[in-house]
Amino acid sequence: MEIGIEREETSEEKKLLVFHLELKNFGIELNKIKEITDLLPTTRLPGALKFVKGLGNLRGEIIPIISLRERLNISGVERGNQLIIVIGKKINYGLLIDKIKGIYDVKTEISKSISSIFSKDVETSFLKGVSRVDGLDVLLIDCEKLIETDE
Repeated sequence: MEIGIEREETSEEKKLLVFHLELKNFGIELNKIKEITDLLPTTRLPGALKFVKGLGNLRGEIIPIISLRERLNISGVERGNQLIIVIGKKINYGLLIDKIKGIYDVKTEISKSISSIFSKDVETSFLKGVSRVDGLDVLLIDCEKLIETDE
């Protein structure tokens, strides 16, 4: 399954791809997403960080596959088989998620403090904030900071 992404935005609203991970809703701005596809066969890399599942081949483009669940230190079993292919500064990468909810128009304003949602042991440096989408709180991911690491 592949979904083409249309990147048309107004100045007052942004389009967000909203998806589930465990019992939380997350969102990524649509202009940061190349495409959505099923999980690719991956080749595990020895010595890679635990959240890097391996490398996948997307029509000739080799991309790292990242478990968002492990990157956010969210416990539970990997349930998803969908990848969001994110356009990175240096390299595109795939985020393994549980389930896509949909694409929504949202106001650009960001509300609520991230620290009030997660416990102390969850890293939140790559989360922008929380926005209200279709009656739900959605955690907004900062894709540039997501793959940066000091480890």
